[in-house]
Amino acid sequence: MSPRVRSVLVLLVGGAALAFVADIVVRTPGFLVPRDFLEYWAAGRVQLHGGNPYDPRELLAEQQRAEPERTEAVMMWNPPPALAVYVPLGALPPRWAALLWVGLQLASVFVACDLLWRTYCNRARWLAAVVAISFAGTWWLVAYGQNTGFLLLGLAGFLHFRQKDKPYTAGAFAALTALKPHLLAVFGVLLVADAVTKRGAKALAAGVAVIALALVTALVANPQVVAQFLEAAHNPAPGARALSDWWLPVPAFWLRKWVAADQFWIQFVPCALACAAALVWRARAHQWEWPRALPLAVAVSVLATPYGGWVFDLPVLLVPVICAAAQLAPRALVLLIATQAALTAASFVLAGALHDYWWVAPLALAPCLFTKGHRGRTTVSTG
Repeated sequence: MSPRVRSVLVLLVGGAALAFVADIVVRTPGFLVPRDFLEYWAAGRVQLHGGNPYDPRELLAEQQRAEPERTEAVMMWNPPPALAVYVPLGALPPRWAALLWVGLQLASVFVACDLLWRTYCNRARWLAAVVAISFAGTWWLVAYGQNTGFLLLGLAGFLHFRQKDKPYTAGAFAALTALKPHLLAVFGVLLVADAVTKRGAKALAAGVAVIALALVTALVANPQVVAQFLEAAHNPAPGARALSDWWLPVPAFWLRKWVAADQFWIQFVPCALACAAALVWRARAHQWEWPRALPLAVAVSVLATPYGGWVFDLPVLLVPVICAAAQLAPRALVLLIATQAALTAASFVLAGALHDYWWVAPLALAPCLFTKGHRGRTTVSTG
């Protein structure tokens, strides 16, 4: 038997076994469809049939297919280009789509951490997976069926291929971060500012092209989708909670509550200041090195975000956490992993409303500030 035939047989048998196990899982009564996944699945399904994916009534009608007892729609607020990702989900039954989605998110997290580890360190790559498993954001991502694994993959892929001098591929990966542009605003501003360089311009052009293609795909199925998104954001229909009404676990929200609770624009002030500071930082940098800049840009983006920042958004913080972990000596690395695992356990034990988890992001980042005196041998590629 030739190696090629053997490989094909292994692939077929492995695929059949995987499909068999997946079928058992989705048929199990205890299998629960993650709550937030339904917003993506329903939006994709509504878009697939030419409806309004930002209409709570249409979303609720589809979500009740998966959860007949549901009485309130889970809204999808991602911009229209994101629908290119969600439409394929809408073509699948909800349980199969949920299993596929969670699998893709987990795969994205582990691949992203591997890419980051290879950028910052030449030690055993399996350690990256251990850090990912210990991290709170990974578990909450799965629990809620969110999309943040793709954002992390976008950041890691951008950094990896930027360092490999493949700016077009890097930019294509960076386009994934547009699924939640508000969460990574500082990174987005630095990405645009980096267009002053030849490689930066290529990366930006590729990212814009991917987003434009995704938008065209959405417009083909629903020419009114941009207007529908803008209308929903400005004047939510009955059954949809306005963006300004959400309680958030981020400093910008509490600043608004303290200064003027009815002025939503105040939530954007910290983000605007952070973006302005980032531009000054980029302009004054004698030599711009993305491996050194990206962890800080991601951390500041999340802490200053005007919207979101929930515990299931935190997988993107694996960028600074992996950067710090990769530079630690073995004993210090074990301590960091143990600290993150303890934080993960605490986040589930101390249950509460989502806005009560304001402490998770700062505590997840805190160990990264104390790695300077515990560095092991590392190889940071500056490209």
